[in-house]
Amino acid sequence: TCTTNAAMCCWPKDRQANDGNGNCAKPYDQNCVDKDPADNTNLCFADLDKGNKSSAFDSRQGFMSFPEDNNAGEGAIHCHGLAWAADEYDTYSRYKGNNLFFVSMYDHMHQRGYVEEIPGMPMCGCMEQMPLVTRSDCTQVDVTEDWEVSYNPEGGMVGKITKVDIDFNACRGRNNRNNDLWAKVARLYDEGRVSARDFGKVGQVLTNDHDCYFGTEYAKQKKGLATGYTHDSTVWTQVAGRDELEHDAYGKNAFNTAFFGQTLTKDTTPIIMRICADCVSTHKRIFYKRLTPIDDPNFQLLHNIMYYRNGNPAPDNVWDEDYSLHSTYEDAVSGANPWKCPGDKFNYHAPFTGECSPDGTKVRNQHSYFNDGNGPRKNVAYYINKPEDVGVSDLIPSDRTRSPGDIIEEEIGIVKTTGASFDGGDGTIHVTGSGDIWHQADRFHYIYENGEGDITVKVHLTDMASIGNRGWAKAGIMIRSDNSADATNAFMYLSNSHGAHLQTRRSKTSGTDNRPNKNWHNVDKDAHQSAWLKIVKKMDTIEGYYSLDGGDGGTWILYGTDIVNFPLDKFIVGLAVSNADDWNLAEATFEDYTIDQYIFPTAAPSISLAPTAWNPLVDIDTQRAGELYLESDTDHDFDILKGSGTGLDHTSDSFTYYVEQVPDASMSAALTINWWSNWSVHGRAGIMLRDTLDANSAYVFVGAAGARQGAVMQSRALAGQRDVFHKMEFINNNDGPFWFNLNYVAGVGGAPGTVTGYYKKTVDGEWIELAQAPFTASGSAVLIGVANSAGETHQWALKQMNVEPIQISTNNLG
Repeated sequence: TCTTNAAMCCWPKDRQANDGNGNCAKPYDQNCVDKDPADNTNLCFADLDKGNKSSAFDSRQGFMSFPEDNNAGEGAIHCHGLAWAADEYDTYSRYKGNNLFFVSMYDHMHQRGYVEEIPGMPMCGCMEQMPLVTRSDCTQVDVTEDWEVSYNPEGGMVGKITKVDIDFNACRGRNNRNNDLWAKVARLYDEGRVSARDFGKVGQVLTNDHDCYFGTEYAKQKKGLATGYTHDSTVWTQVAGRDELEHDAYGKNAFNTAFFGQTLTKDTTPIIMRICADCVSTHKRIFYKRLTPIDDPNFQLLHNIMYYRNGNPAPDNVWDEDYSLHSTYEDAVSGANPWKCPGDKFNYHAPFTGECSPDGTKVRNQHSYFNDGNGPRKNVAYYINKPEDVGVSDLIPSDRTRSPGDIIEEEIGIVKTTGASFDGGDGTIHVTGSGDIWHQADRFHYIYENGEGDITVKVHLTDMASIGNRGWAKAGIMIRSDNSADATNAFMYLSNSHGAHLQTRRSKTSGTDNRPNKNWHNVDKDAHQSAWLKIVKKMDTIEGYYSLDGGDGGTWILYGTDIVNFPLDKFIVGLAVSNADDWNLAEATFEDYTIDQYIFPTAAPSISLAPTAWNPLVDIDTQRAGELYLESDTDHDFDILKGSGTGLDHTSDSFTYYVEQVPDASMSAALTINWWSNWSVHGRAGIMLRDTLDANSAYVFVGAAGARQGAVMQSRALAGQRDVFHKMEFINNNDGPFWFNLNYVAGVGGAPGTVTGYYKKTVDGEWIELAQAPFTASGSAVLIGVANSAGETHQWALKQMNVEPIQISTNNLG
């Protein structure tokens, strides 16, 4: 009994002449020996365990793989099958035996003379017993039945079939795709006559894509096998690979350094070995002998080998001038037995192989375009004759177990072409990357480590190369809140053609901008091949520097500064590379990369005494007095609070506070800000829970950040400590409205309480949690109210916010 509702026969031989099928002819002893049926499929894989009931090989791990088709592989193969419904009373099911006899014995053996079986497999069998093929013809039954019905008062209605006419026709499949077994089962599935499971099992025998590759790889993996190549690491280093032989490709500088400076034959002619697991025997292993140095310093030899296709050769990689091909390493070293090309012409549309061969016979389709998923050859890898432990190597070995203090390497965002990083062996780091670092989300290659606090990061970017010569390819130092694509970050970089810049994304999902300290038109945007780069992080201040004359040994030029807050003052920091191109890579070579802790001199906090008489409007260490206009005193349906101050910064705060004193108990405070326009990154407007009116008091703040950065939560756990930035989320509401909620669960028995901050994007939207922070009151009362800080230092700083009265209750969210 078949576990799938389909069966199939496959024949490799034809023994009947003059029937219009196959190539058997008379006389039989001369023209019908080992002849072929009409080919209608590509045989991929024969699992000998599946065919054991027929072959009795008892080989659970045995298999045969047929990577080529027709004369280059298994020869002509003809497969033909049938399918039926899951309902045993369905016409297809009741007459499946008739259909099987017609397909196997009558139509193909008797009428066409097709015989024999794929070695180790049945000639005909259930789909789950048959070899993997790309397709199969199909026959269905079309039945006409005559029924006779009689009535007996004692037995009731009785029916019987008196006549059956069966027509055997080509299957009618999905989307009018006829005479195709896969399409027939697909149609039965569409009609609800077979299950998804049975349809899927048929798809594991018929690849339905004219390609054996993926089906064969899957079949091998089910047996615990995989395509691969084990090289001698004392002689060879892999520099590129695809599919099952995948390996990150070396960039220009990494490759040139290794190939021309570190190979075993660097003093004569360095050698590349190409491995092709699925190629014909002569092309499975080819050796490239380099005859000349590269004249153009911008020429990327490995990229040319992997991707170039053109009628004319690329300068610096011309066959029989810059290189020769050989069948063995020994021949490549000595120069013996170079390959020949048909008509003495190399076909540059077929990279690396040129359709050449050892004797000059044209051999097609043995090359591989690394940007073409179909190959035409998959499982291709390139190696250079350099020991793996010499010179350039993977910066992070693939078999390394990650530990908390390690450098981490990964793609950030949705990257179409993966980058890599390599240790140059002499203190240099080569990093490649595609994508772009801009707008609301990034795509790039990043090597980084965890960091916190105040730091200084420096690196010398000695060279940059961009495939496609993209002007805004970027490479440099990045500090980032996390590895999400839209994370807050600061990036000091050198572009390929437009100079060095500092760019930041101030809050998650917000836009990215360059942050020069001068007018953009006056910024140095000249192309520089190399530069020294430096980022200094001082609390929430980012300073970006570059140098063209030696870094610490020359002059650092301050490009710009910005305010960027990282949650809990923790972040990731490292080297980032992008190419302003999703499909091609840029490469940067870095030297003298250092990360040092920055010792930030903190000033003593200023302290203001709490007033003896209670005043709901309080200015805490501001330049000028704030102003309050209540709803009841104006023609508006909101309060107007104008605030001064320099911000909620570090160990001391400066802001205007519309506040009330309440018992230290659990509560919820909700606030709607109708409008607040403030373009200072230090500006803050929102809900403030505070222990005292001292400038250095413990507090928790939930609200809006200036410069349209979004919703922010920050706090100071104890008086005089440095405050902590917890999280910032971009809100695309421009200058309002904004909705915030602060939930306070008071501590018990002297334990700290917990504050949770929320925001909404629309008035009817769900509350979104920002973060949580501890809060400890020093007495029996706390302060809760609306805070507004201009975030500016000049004496006349005053920013207006239109705000609905704060709502304080004991009904906590969540």
